[in-house]
Amino acid sequence: MKKIISYQLACRLLQFIFGLFIIFHLSVIAGIILFDFVPIDYLWGGRLKTREALLDFEFISLGVMVLCYLIVLIKTEKVLPNLVGIANIFLWILTVLFLFNTVGNILAETTFEKFFGLVTATLAILCLRLALEKNESK
Repeated sequence: MKKIISYQLACRLLQFIFGLFIIFHLSVIAGIILFDFVPIDYLWGGRLKTREALLDFEFISLGVMVLCYLIVLIKTEKVLPNLVGIANIFLWILTVLFLFNTVGNILAETTFEKFFGLVTATLAILCLRLALEKNESK
């Protein structure tokens, strides 16, 4: 796997994808708060029924994406380099979670959710690539 995807490419792709998700969740939150646009039918599989529930889930999702982005920054030693070991543990956890999420997305009812199976599979592979990398600086 190390020869297929370079460490630097995996880092950049994860930062890019997590960054896009952060922007997406911020956009949804801004749309709900500023413009009273509540796309309940299109998000969370249409399972949420109220504006407040959607807003709560979007804030949680935003927090998770920021945490994922931070884990990548820690692994690349751009911030908090003394926590690389903990970041590695979280990368393994993210790999497993994204794999489970991929299965869930593939079994989903809507094409939109099935599409995200590709995204979560990509995230699982990229997180695995980072988790496999040894940090030699310490």
